[in-house]
Amino acid sequence: MSDQDFSRKSFPWLRSGFDLEGYVGALAAWLVGILLGILWGPLFWLGFIAAIVILFATRTAERTPPQAQDLIIAPTDGVIVSVGGATPPDELRLEGTQWTRIRVAIGPTKTNGVHAPMDGAIDHVISEIGDPAAFAAMRPDRPGLTVAFVSLVSGARAVGMRLATGGLGPRLEIANEAGDAVRLGRNIGTLRLGGWCDLYLPGDVDVLPLPGQTLIGAETVIGRFDGTGAGTVHTETAEPEPGQTLIGAETVIGRVDGTGAGTVHTETAEPEPEPAPDPEPETEPEITINEEDELTLEELAGDEPTEPEDEEDVSEMFARLRKEAKKIQDED
Repeated sequence: MSDQDFSRKSFPWLRSGFDLEGYVGALAAWLVGILLGILWGPLFWLGFIAAIVILFATRTAERTPPQAQDLIIAPTDGVIVSVGGATPPDELRLEGTQWTRIRVAIGPTKTNGVHAPMDGAIDHVISEIGDPAAFAAMRPDRPGLTVAFVSLVSGARAVGMRLATGGLGPRLEIANEAGDAVRLGRNIGTLRLGGWCDLYLPGDVDVLPLPGQTLIGAETVIGRFDGTGAGTVHTETAEPEPGQTLIGAETVIGRVDGTGAGTVHTETAEPEPEPAPDPEPETEPEITINEEDELTLEELAGDEPTEPEDEEDVSEMFARLRKEAKKIQDED
């Protein structure tokens, strides 16, 4: 994390300006416009427009690269047009077939700096002078554009850039030569009045920005190499440093870790099963008495009932009593 603090500056957002040659050129064009206006009034606007164009061509900005290892950052300002697999041009001398091309459109009002997208050294630079008739770089493959091919290497890692702009005037310059060591975000050239930048990365690099997002040269993180092999990238991004420029809804501030506090889980918690009710205590079966059935004490006690004896016939009983009564009379 940078220890520089911008909170005490009156205008911390004012970090852009113009090259010295821009001020001088714009002033010269404005004076020429005044002289032409003396001859004929409408000619003044020629000098005025020329002064505006010169200021746009020399627009610069202070940039604060992120402080982290193995990063890949945006080499220029602009808007991502497309991200996809492509074969690098032969001029870049990139080996292998698995490469990802990030095509960036650079507007004419963007800053003119070209920055090193990674730490390393410049492997080689190839420049092609354009045709003055091709003033506007409306298409990246338009014939007659001024083009520069720049390759950077660091051990087994390599990235390449194809820069293109209009062919009229000194529009594209690369300040460094082959073999120069460069640090992440260092200004290595100038691209004036807009154009195109094709950034070629290893195919297994996970590109973070999406088509349509705005890039800030030397600050927007494109990806991050893994420390164990070339071309592998972590999806974590470096934290912004004081002085970096932010783009609302596009600049990545950080990422919530899935293992720490504050983590939001999208999974819903499963409801805990309700505890089973306590089993009812076992009770002895209740003995019910059927009114139709008469129970004996033996049955209530659990003993088997005994068979009742056959009842004596009433007539036989009276006959036996008469015999006994007669026998008593005879004895008397």
